Amino acid sequence: MASCKPKGPAKGIAAAVPEACGVADIDPKLEWHDGANSYIIRLNLPGFKKEDFKVQVDSGGRLTVRGERPAGYVRLHKAFQLPQTANLEGIAGRFDGTVLSLTVPKPPVSGTDMVMARLIEAKEERAARAEALGGRGQVVAAAVAGFALGAFLAHRLLSATNS
Repeated sequence: MASCKPKGPAKGIAAAVPEACGVADIDPKLEWHDGANSYIIRLNLPGFKKEDFKVQVDSGGRLTVRGERPAGYVRLHKAFQLPQTANLEGIAGRFDGTVLSLTVPKPPVSGTDMVMARLIEAKEERAARAEALGGRGQVVAAAVAGFALGAFLAHRLLSATNS
């Protein structure tokens, strides 16, 4: 029977553990909170020590957490895309022994930026609604416009004949 102890120095836990023992890959649960000034990301990493994992962010805003836990031969790899509103330069992290908390600041928002964001959001919502209606969205809009034009003309005609 093969021993499940590492066979000596090797690069990474997986390389040092006999194949018969296997290495468990875990996918930790991610909690995402969207605060007013920052995003808070929490990963539950029980059994890991601070030196067992590494957090990286690339220039495109992709955040990756990788790690290996020697006890039990456990690996983790979690990657996700940060929103475009994330300030990649100010990311801070804290590990309390079981939970990794990452704080990703948002850039300050001006009034103009907020108005533009709401206009874009409304446009996307209208497009989604029109798509949900299929081709009927344009037909409904034309019918409403026709009704409004008819009501306007009737009002003008009645106003002109009563004067």
